[in-house]
Amino acid sequence: MINKFLWAKKEEKRGLFKWLSLRQHLEDTKNVMNGLWEHFLSAGQKKFIVDSMIFENNGKSGEKIAKNLSIFLAITHDIGKCTPAFQTMEGYSNPRDLDDYLVERLESSGFYDLKNFDRVTANKSHHALAGQSILSWFGVKDDVGSIIGGHHGKPIDSKGLIEVQKNSYGANYFQVENQDNSAHKKWKEEQKKIFDWAMEEAEFFSIEEIPKISQEGAFILSGLLIMADWIASNEEYFPLIGIEALEIEDQICRFKEAWVKWYKNDCIEINNLGGINDVFNNRFGFDSPNEIQKGLVEAVEEAQEPGIIILEAPMGIGKTEAALVATEELIYKTNRSGLFFGLPTQATSNGMFSRVENWLENLSRELSTSTSIRLVHSKAALNEDFTSLAKNIDLDNNEGSVITNEWFSGRKQTVLDDFIVGTVDQFLLTTLKQKHLALRHLGFTKKVVVIDEVHAYDIYMMQYLNQALRWMGAYKVPVIILSATLPINRRMELIENYMRGRGLKWKKLKKPDEVISAVYPLISYTDGDEIKFKNDFILSADKEVKVIREDKKNLIDLISKLYENEGIIGIILNTVRDSQDLAKECQEKFGADAIELLHSNFIATDRVQRENLLLSLVSKNTDRPKRKIIIGTQVIEQSLDLDFDVMISELCPIDLLIQRIGRLQRHKINRTDCYKIPTLYVVGTNDEFKYEEKAKAIYDEYILMRSQYFLPDRIKIPEDIPTLVNKVYEDEDREINLKDELLSFMKESCKKRKTELSNKEQRAKTFRLDKPDTTFKKTLIGLLDTPVPIDTEEIGYARVRDIEDTIEIIALKKLPEGYGSFAECIDLSKDIDNPSTAKIIAKETLRLPLVLSRYPKVFEQTIKELEDYNKKYLLNWQRQTWLRGSLGIIFDEDNTFVLNGYKLIYDNEFGLLYERM
Repeated sequence: MINKFLWAKKEEKRGLFKWLSLRQHLEDTKNVMNGLWEHFLSAGQKKFIVDSMIFENNGKSGEKIAKNLSIFLAITHDIGKCTPAFQTMEGYSNPRDLDDYLVERLESSGFYDLKNFDRVTANKSHHALAGQSILSWFGVKDDVGSIIGGHHGKPIDSKGLIEVQKNSYGANYFQVENQDNSAHKKWKEEQKKIFDWAMEEAEFFSIEEIPKISQEGAFILSGLLIMADWIASNEEYFPLIGIEALEIEDQICRFKEAWVKWYKNDCIEINNLGGINDVFNNRFGFDSPNEIQKGLVEAVEEAQEPGIIILEAPMGIGKTEAALVATEELIYKTNRSGLFFGLPTQATSNGMFSRVENWLENLSRELSTSTSIRLVHSKAALNEDFTSLAKNIDLDNNEGSVITNEWFSGRKQTVLDDFIVGTVDQFLLTTLKQKHLALRHLGFTKKVVVIDEVHAYDIYMMQYLNQALRWMGAYKVPVIILSATLPINRRMELIENYMRGRGLKWKKLKKPDEVISAVYPLISYTDGDEIKFKNDFILSADKEVKVIREDKKNLIDLISKLYENEGIIGIILNTVRDSQDLAKECQEKFGADAIELLHSNFIATDRVQRENLLLSLVSKNTDRPKRKIIIGTQVIEQSLDLDFDVMISELCPIDLLIQRIGRLQRHKINRTDCYKIPTLYVVGTNDEFKYEEKAKAIYDEYILMRSQYFLPDRIKIPEDIPTLVNKVYEDEDREINLKDELLSFMKESCKKRKTELSNKEQRAKTFRLDKPDTTFKKTLIGLLDTPVPIDTEEIGYARVRDIEDTIEIIALKKLPEGYGSFAECIDLSKDIDNPSTAKIIAKETLRLPLVLSRYPKVFEQTIKELEDYNKKYLLNWQRQTWLRGSLGIIFDEDNTFVLNGYKLIYDNEFGLLYERM
């Protein structure tokens, strides 16, 4: 029997001493681990763990041995707390009396003179490292031991640390170095008791019976162990007990009460799809799917071992619905129990959430089961569709419903939930060396992964996406990639990384000609070690778009000419400042009612209102105004269902230009004679291929050059999509007919691009997870070793996107008494402790211009001024959960605020403006 006085947790609450014995915490963790194995892990995850092990055939099934290994880990995870270094550690906030009392009890049970233990080097033996060291000394190999060493989020960086523990810090483990000393023997004896208990519960009768496990399998079990430990450490589920209570009599009752509080729904199970037509009708109300939608689902159905599936098809073809139905088949075929749907931005994620929720609601109703869904990005808690879902309800009376489980709301836990819609960062972060990364891998291996709008990801992000696909390939997680436009080399790059993750030799794999050509539309997919395709689609007639190049200087004259006709003019510029300036000019010339403006520098609530207004004006089946000029930036090209009669776009990379064309005469509606022919005016081109610095700051100069050069006078959509994209991105050696001077200029720009791409790849490697090991040679040791720790999610997001530092604040307006939002002049300052009021304030976010954050010294000064201002005027925000950690500014009566040498002006019509003081 383990010593009943060894403690795992202690605290003082309202004058009462509380504690939990080490034995009880290990018991709790063991029980949680058992529950997670049976009810949380998908069948596909269990199979992967079994396949990742090498074990003796002793009559037990592979799943039984894998589960036993998880139980062994649960019981030994805190064996490092059975050391004098831990047992003499002071509590973080409890009084010294509690610390002394627990030490005295240990002394009374045979740990003599413990109160005089010298703690000078105790911090060198953190209990996670101590646990791995103790297991190593008992003969447990590093593949399993490193899981224990990493249970606080980060495996040890070097195996040599264990040897250092033994040679230099023995007293931290045994109180004294001398092995013959009774105290030394006492500690070793207690550690052995825990180890023997774990071996007995796991039914391992010798060290040799502990299975060998691959690096990937160990990482999944590491995530599962962290999860079990966190749940068992949550006092809402497993409360501490009075200091004099030594045991909990009814262990079964304790666990059942905790489990009922935490667990909300079983893994979803889909037996098989019905007829494809019926499924599309039941989920979306479609009479029947189109050929591409049907083709994607059939590709998954036909594959014996589906892996990565890439769908390239025109905008508006229904790729989302096709992917969701294909997900159902993949859940069935690969024994997954969830979905991650990743998109490039928060706005696109918000737009997708309700669509996925509706699909899941219909699926859950058909299966008579409850499912849990989560929106994941930094403002998810402010999304009304998400926050309106029921939380922690009694599922016995709510079959066929969609809910959220509150436990998964923590940042580290979000990806563990079953169904997730979020920004693609969540997926890219699977390859960022960061603490608790194992939890992210645990969450993703449970799901089907869908990544949308892949054409929007730059080269730096692709470094992380490629590595993430390698790990998904290693885990045999099915991945669906959706895109309107992909260069051939990008398509092959995605497939290659997934297949290399599977441990396959890329050069030896047969690549069908269609997969390495510009065939369009195209479904490329893998089936085990084969690459297959579908391309026998009959599309509707092409939309032929007339392309006219115009000088940017003549933009107002062009708009004036177009405005004479009835119709909706859509204008997309590359910078916020240009869109604001043009909107002002147009307002002066045509009147305020003629103009609508949309860009990213509006307060979040204003932007949502503007998006909704645009959708009500120029989306499908709306009462369209006779004339309207809609001016915006790149936000217009991202998943907003807008329909312009004519479009003006600033030059941008050809794939993004095609995306913008997707908003030109998107739907079949009656148009005036002037706009019978879809026409795109492109501004910003010039014969010298010299672009504004602000354009080059956003887009690669060389790609702009090639996009201009290959831009035709007419574009057939979708026929020309693959040809144009591949001309720009693929064929560097293609003959270009330019004067020698211009050709030399283009080649020099190409060299700069290659250098920059190389630099980006190197930057990505600094923080990127190494490729998975399929040889059983590597363990978790050193897996997350990085020169600079990544301490926050925000830093992680910046790392995977290679973005410049930006600062987001909460923007409010001064009122005669207090402050309120720009939209409603209601004083919110006096009700700040009300969560509803705090949530209203939290929605008023605004991104500051880059001039206040682009350079490190400027960034630091801006943050310092904001922090000083908030400490002086908004200190009470830190008491409120919704506002804690936020920085706010209160604009004066003239809507101005001075910050770090700049005057900020918030204009309700034009958004955030700024000028140098």
